Amino acid sequence: MRKKLIIVFSIILILVIGIVTFLIIKGKKDRDYELLEVTEYKFWKLSVGGKQGVIRKDGQIILDPEFDEVLIPNQDKAVFITKKGDETKVYSDNKETILDDYDVDVISVKRADGRLEINNSVLKYKEDGEYGLIDFDGKKITNSIYDEISSLEDKYGEIKVKKNGKYGAINIKGKTMVKCKYDEIKGDNYTEDGSYKEGGYIVGNKKDDGMRYGYINSDGKQIVKIEQESLYRVTEIKGKDEILVASQNGRYCIYKGKKKLFDYSYISILYNKESGTFTVQKNKFYGLLDENAEEIIESKYDSLLVTGEYVNVSKEGKNYIFDLDGNKVEEPQFVSLYKTKTGKYYIAANKEYKYGILDKDKNVVIEPTFDFMEQLKGTDIIIAIKGRNLTLYSASINEIINSDYIDYEVVNGYIKILTEDDIKYFTMDGKSVDNRTVYVNNEIFAEERDGKWGFVNINDEVVVDCVYDLVTEVNEYGFAGIKLDGKWGVVNSKGEIIIEPTYESNIREPDFIGRYYKASNEVKDSI
Repeated sequence: MRKKLIIVFSIILILVIGIVTFLIIKGKKDRDYELLEVTEYKFWKLSVGGKQGVIRKDGQIILDPEFDEVLIPNQDKAVFITKKGDETKVYSDNKETILDDYDVDVISVKRADGRLEINNSVLKYKEDGEYGLIDFDGKKITNSIYDEISSLEDKYGEIKVKKNGKYGAINIKGKTMVKCKYDEIKGDNYTEDGSYKEGGYIVGNKKDDGMRYGYINSDGKQIVKIEQESLYRVTEIKGKDEILVASQNGRYCIYKGKKKLFDYSYISILYNKESGTFTVQKNKFYGLLDENAEEIIESKYDSLLVTGEYVNVSKEGKNYIFDLDGNKVEEPQFVSLYKTKTGKYYIAANKEYKYGILDKDKNVVIEPTFDFMEQLKGTDIIIAIKGRNLTLYSASINEIINSDYIDYEVVNGYIKILTEDDIKYFTMDGKSVDNRTVYVNNEIFAEERDGKWGFVNINDEVVVDCVYDLVTEVNEYGFAGIKLDGKWGVVNSKGEIIIEPTYESNIREPDFIGRYYKASNEVKDSI
């Protein structure tokens, strides 16, 4: 009998474990989602004379600019939401209306910078006064059960929903991420490889003495109680254990996951990304903590500023410098010290804030005479600027370029330097190359002859006469700018004039699609 009971109990235990495992796996699967990818920016909003339409990347107008507003939820998909007066219609790229059976709109939120953030994977529809999710093909994802639907702030791709007067979050599959039981909800703005999926949620409820906040992690578990006056995540620190800064009664503490690292002690906490430290203020004095909240510099200084691997402090009118281990630097020559990507050199600034380069033993390699110095993003190249002169150094601190400049950038793996009347291109080791090497897929190339600009082909044959004051290279959409007497016009990739110089502008390199100027998020009829 005892043996049978053990067998029965074992079978029940195995079933329970199996069911629990199944539910855990199902829960994780339900919470997972993939946003639609934008493989190519095919469509752009077109603004002409205060009205909006749609233009394709080849310059063809898809929808004439006759609407009060046009929204393009996914620039890879031919779905355009148009608004004219009180009327909302959805069009495809063949100018026919679609989704006519539904009252649809984009799912969006206006960010603090005023930019409208639109979900690129789903739409919302309204039915019987309530809202639900629908895909671009008109397939309902959820029933219309929500009072409100908008994009979840600081967690792109997820959706803020309101039900029975309370807020929660769902994903684009309609699965619940956070139940609707809060007065406020937003994301924590945490990303990994450009995705917000691993981020958590800051939730809030109204109390008698004001709004109070708590934290729910990416698995949907509440790890910080809704007792905080303010709460934010230190998004620069990556990993599963969330680093949160929270406050009560005007004092701040740090959480690592659900563990509070110290009591509410400081009146401010500021994370320093490059050094991985926290500047803290206790009463009127400043100190420094490491990422584990261990004290590096005691909170007893009148001011504290982290400058790379140095910490500048002052007390009673006297200035001191410490390293990141809390050791005082005696008779320092420099006030800031930033290690280069190779780790073999430092970019340093002296007390007059002139920049130079030191080796790993802090010996001067390049004298501190420059106004500014930094590493070129994504490279080992060091940029040094003095007035309107630019010098580039290799990773081994060899001078590779010295030139006057207006601007600089990396294009197709080459360094591009703009001057007042010329454009120069260099390889990453400083070898000069021509524009044919950089823009290898173009058919025509900018050419300067006798102080005037035009275009030539790969065989150096003139395609567009050199009669212009400036031109740009043909862009990814197949258009280039031509400037004459202070006005810009447009040619296509074969050198045919699309519009004569018309746009008055001092911009050095405007971008165009068709006959129109391409701004950062729209195409329009003015610069």
